[in-house]
Amino acid sequence: MLLKHMSSGLLSMFLFAVLITWRSVFLSSAPPYMTAHPSLQSPWKKREMYRELSGSFGQVYLASNRESSLNCAIKEILHPHSKEQIMQLYREVYFLSKFSHPNIVRYYGINLTGGKLSIYMEYMSEGSIHKLLKDGPFNENRIRHCTVQILFGLAYLHGRKIAHRDIKGGNILVGPKGEVKLADFGLAKNISSVAEVHSDKGTPFWMAPEVIKSKFSGSGYNLLADIWSLGCTVIEMATGAHPWHEHCIPGEPCNQVAGMFRIAIRKDTPKIPEYLSEEGKDFLQHCLQRDPGSRPTFVRDYRAAF
Repeated sequence: MLLKHMSSGLLSMFLFAVLITWRSVFLSSAPPYMTAHPSLQSPWKKREMYRELSGSFGQVYLASNRESSLNCAIKEILHPHSKEQIMQLYREVYFLSKFSHPNIVRYYGINLTGGKLSIYMEYMSEGSIHKLLKDGPFNENRIRHCTVQILFGLAYLHGRKIAHRDIKGGNILVGPKGEVKLADFGLAKNISSVAEVHSDKGTPFWMAPEVIKSKFSGSGYNLLADIWSLGCTVIEMATGAHPWHEHCIPGEPCNQVAGMFRIAIRKDTPKIPEYLSEEGKDFLQHCLQRDPGSRPTFVRDYRAAF
């Protein structure tokens, strides 16, 4: 009854106090092994740093449970900037824990200890597609194998009106048996209408034109922005380089501002690799329609096409 009569501001403060008091949240929707085996409150032994996924936000470690030998990845965010950031991360992990799909990375829990926020998530041993591309571009069979699984993951998200908003090789992880899963949902957004989202979130060379334009035009964008980014990711897998790389000066870093200008203003699209089959080229031509209304609405249409 008390919660029912609280204002939204007081409710947020109350929830934050509860979270900080207990210092950890372990989610009721945890996967089966979290209930069949010792919970996250049991000691986890942190092992080597997962350097390929670490960055300016903090570090990612591989960890194993001392009693069950199960592995997980721990993303450590050092010195969160504010109470608001901590609350946002708690909300995000709770939101992500509701996802249950073989092509979506699982999030298990979150823990705040000594000014360090730890997020527990599924460990994917092969790393990201971006990492694997350091050994060279993928052949078309491997691209198809990855793309179909990415589409299954997107179909799951889009069926719940959720846009990922940052589809790229670095955010797609691979497991030991070749399973492919979408990860890094920091920019994920629930979209209930075509023009609800207006922020230009994402990574520039993978961004759809309407995403870049949305900051200035106020027109917004919808789930189909993920389909453009998927097309760019297929080009990334086929070339081993980011989309639009053909316009960069060899040996120099690409200018992201110039890249965003080209994507937003010009009428061209990223170059489609010539070696792809006609089916592959046709798939990319559908994904990379500058007018989002010309991209097929349902992700399952793409699965059939490719």
